[in-house]
Amino acid sequence: MSQRKIKKEMTICAAFLLFLCGMWAADLLQEDRLYSEWEKRMLVQKPKWKLNAVLDGSYEHTYEEWLTDQFPARDQWVSMKTRCEILLGKKEIDGIYLGKDDFLFSENTATADWDRMEALMTEQYGKEKVSRIHVPAAGAVLTEKVPYPVKFSVKKDAVWENLYSHRDEYIYYRTDHHWTMRGAWYAYEAWAEERGIIPVPLESVKKSVQKENFLGTHYGRIHYAKQQDVIELYDPGIICSVVYDLGESQRSGLYQDDLLESEDAYRFFLDGNHPVIQIRTNQEKGHLVVLKDSFANCLIPFLTAHYRDITVLDPRYFRADIPSWLEQQRVTEVLIISQDSVHAVY
Repeated sequence: MSQRKIKKEMTICAAFLLFLCGMWAADLLQEDRLYSEWEKRMLVQKPKWKLNAVLDGSYEHTYEEWLTDQFPARDQWVSMKTRCEILLGKKEIDGIYLGKDDFLFSENTATADWDRMEALMTEQYGKEKVSRIHVPAAGAVLTEKVPYPVKFSVKKDAVWENLYSHRDEYIYYRTDHHWTMRGAWYAYEAWAEERGIIPVPLESVKKSVQKENFLGTHYGRIHYAKQQDVIELYDPGIICSVVYDLGESQRSGLYQDDLLESEDAYRFFLDGNHPVIQIRTNQEKGHLVVLKDSFANCLIPFLTAHYRDITVLDPRYFRADIPSWLEQQRVTEVLIISQDSVHAVY
């Protein structure tokens, strides 16, 4: 081997070792991030060294997860990895399906035991006072946009049918798993008609664009999007007072303008997820309790046109026993709004 070739290989090895040392030093110097706004999840923290954990292998496993979550410039590396996999022709990356017209899709996992919650509420208030909106995944509605041969499971009820009949409209975000406020209105319309309620006409609400460069949860997972989303507000214009977390939060109002520039701009609606939100309007109808996950956040404003009191509970964060707590309230109706488990089928 020539001296020139040996020198070249040594230079490459030295550069690689220098890169590894730099990344190692960055790992030591940077503080662990606790939460990823993009991915909407807690990040793994550096594990403490314990002999028994080393012996049973759990320390090494957790350390590897920590390195993955806390890797310097992780978001940029994820973006690069995604683009490489797209060049290889992949249509599914880290659970995200690359659909037509720049839509990104994913499976849904039920956020709580909503069937059990429905059974408890029915037992407490009676079947006629309890209703439910099953939120279909975008892939179960925008079927023509889903990459072949993937199909998403679906519950074909009135909500799904109304959304499906308007699938050519902007009813789901491209880069986020949520529906848009327009999509939420179609779900609300189907629910209202089933309950014998006259829905607020879509033509009468005040429409406005709140953000034109929204990037949602799907983007957060793979850091890739060909097209940014638009957050639109369809405001029914009902005057109401809003109290968050029984007065412990300083937030008020249905919409949070200051969060539009955050990494989680969907929190514009109801400030994201709170254990309890209490809404008071000047309507005459009674007290509606909404048990929900985040899909309800942009639908609830439409409900203010019908009920005097709306109590919003998120079972994922509300720590008290819900049936017992509600016994202290004068509840007239219960509405459950949540996504179901949705799986991709090939």
